[in-house]
Amino acid sequence: MITLGITGSFADLAGTFMPDVPEWLFHDSAAALVVDGTVVAAVEEERLNRLKHSNLFPASAAKACLELAGVRAEDVDDVAFFFGEDYANLEVGHEYLKFPDVPVLSARELLTTRLTEALGREFQHGDVHFTKHHRAHAFGSFADSGFDSALAVVIDGNGEAEGVSVFDCADGGMKLLHSYPDQHSLGHLYLALLPFLGFRRFDEYKVMGLAPYGDPSVYRDCFRPYYALLDDGGYTMNSGAVVEHLLHAGFAPRRRGEPIRQQDSDLAAALQATLEEVERHLLSHWARQTGAARLCLSGGVAHNSTANGRVLQWGLFDEVFVHPASHDAGASAGAAQHRQAEVTGGRRGKGLVNAFLGPDLGGPDAVRAELAGWRAFVDVEEIAPGEEARYAASAVASGQVVGWAHGRSEFGPRALGHRSILADPRDAGSRDRVNAMIKKREGFRPFAPAVLAESAREVFDLTATKARLDFMGCVVDVRPEWREKLPAVTHVDGSARVQTVHRDTNPVMWELIDGFRAATDVPVVLNTSFNNFAEPIVQSVGDVLRCLVTTTLDLAVVPGHAVRRKPGFRAVLHTADVVLHPATRLREVATADGSVTRVVSFRTQGAKPVAVSEPVFGLLRAAASGPTSAAARGLPADEETLDALLLLWEHRVVDFRVR
Repeated sequence: MITLGITGSFADLAGTFMPDVPEWLFHDSAAALVVDGTVVAAVEEERLNRLKHSNLFPASAAKACLELAGVRAEDVDDVAFFFGEDYANLEVGHEYLKFPDVPVLSARELLTTRLTEALGREFQHGDVHFTKHHRAHAFGSFADSGFDSALAVVIDGNGEAEGVSVFDCADGGMKLLHSYPDQHSLGHLYLALLPFLGFRRFDEYKVMGLAPYGDPSVYRDCFRPYYALLDDGGYTMNSGAVVEHLLHAGFAPRRRGEPIRQQDSDLAAALQATLEEVERHLLSHWARQTGAARLCLSGGVAHNSTANGRVLQWGLFDEVFVHPASHDAGASAGAAQHRQAEVTGGRRGKGLVNAFLGPDLGGPDAVRAELAGWRAFVDVEEIAPGEEARYAASAVASGQVVGWAHGRSEFGPRALGHRSILADPRDAGSRDRVNAMIKKREGFRPFAPAVLAESAREVFDLTATKARLDFMGCVVDVRPEWREKLPAVTHVDGSARVQTVHRDTNPVMWELIDGFRAATDVPVVLNTSFNNFAEPIVQSVGDVLRCLVTTTLDLAVVPGHAVRRKPGFRAVLHTADVVLHPATRLREVATADGSVTRVVSFRTQGAKPVAVSEPVFGLLRAAASGPTSAAARGLPADEETLDALLLLWEHRVVDFRVR
């Protein structure tokens, strides 16, 4: 049986469904292909359309999954969507109220229309099946865990009307034990407080990284009156009241880009402590009530790796599985797995071996052909096949920051060694350099260590609770004797979000770390996602090269090649054709003094605008109509022009092509 799982809204860049679908509506678009219960391909749409957290219909992702599996659209037996049909129609209905000129179609009609457009096969209404959101999360995490039985707990913003759901799972069935209403959502609590800290939706992970710098006791009394821990694992949470309390108490919200204040760290610490207290209360009850020895966690809050680490420390379960794609993208696979279980009477496929489910980077020949178009920007060195890991390990050991890409991409938000930036964990300067010069992100945010599985217990306190740590889902303590040896990956509280790398499931990454160990006696490398501040994790060779050229990475290693920026590459920007991203928006904004500010950004909510000069704005307007360059438009080849062009490239609103 072949099932295509879908998450995301029904909109596209052209606005043919609705002109301005909000970013929260069915966010994290993805497609997954499940064959006889096993996920064989899965990819988020953002990796292909290059828009972070894209909620546009995953047309490209669906096509990529079929190509990866060698499956024709005609071979797909059915399609599974990651929310219930009534709820999907309700959300779509709210959008229609905003746009009275848009024809009204049901969610089922929209799905069949979009699938037919994307895959070239006429999909019928009966081909589409809807799965309750938390069931998609829970069944996917249980199926991928490989456990015979488990308690599956989903914690997120909301499903249909649930903020938390608890399921009893066993071969042959899944039973809902209890759901907690979304008005008490823990995910919504986190979301409500993000603006106080100068963050926005999807920045929850930043709060988690900031929390260890704070004292939770400073603001705990701002939370305690507005939640309660009840009998039988129940709880209440009034996020709105917490917001009102903080405003009345005079907490001045930090503005985006302003320095982090101690009060921000203290509030983040109190928020994290509150989340952990409620989660422990909830999980403790259900561990006692069911006697379950194993726990599967999913839903967006399950990406809170600090809380997951606490779950291991609490010792409530013998074994814990945190799904590597616990956010809504992962529900694409879960919905498809659940649909097949409905047909087969609960049968599951094989457990998840690794998370490398996305499109392949290509072999040396394909990479060589792609590199040929970038010769104006990069210098290329050939590497003998099979020697890439050794080459990269040597570069990291010598202090270089390396972009590393090979094989199929990871499914989920963590770079696990197929699309990674790697650096020396022994040098605190590695952390500071990657934060400031490559990621251009806040300095408080930690980086993860990737460690040889054989050495993990030597370096980290892994607790007695067993867990799959190869997906970078849990924060654990670095052993005291290793903290000074690993300053670049040890957080301020002595912890780290560890990734264990196994020779049998991640062999090339294992070989790379082992090569670093042979050179340094340290079985650990710094591993972070291969991208800059403005883009999703790189997918293609072209994405790799854009990131290399527009950051201070020392080099990138791809199949058969090591690549470095040409020292004078900036001069090429003057004569190269400017190409606008399909989602780029150009705006002229009148200011109070009568002047005009010209800005460029993506047509997505929360996109950060880039101010440009009138000549550069004119260049971009011309480029929207056809190929042109700064030289062709008469702009000078001076530092100001080149700086402006490079800044736009860094923000990914434009690309450059050399004829």
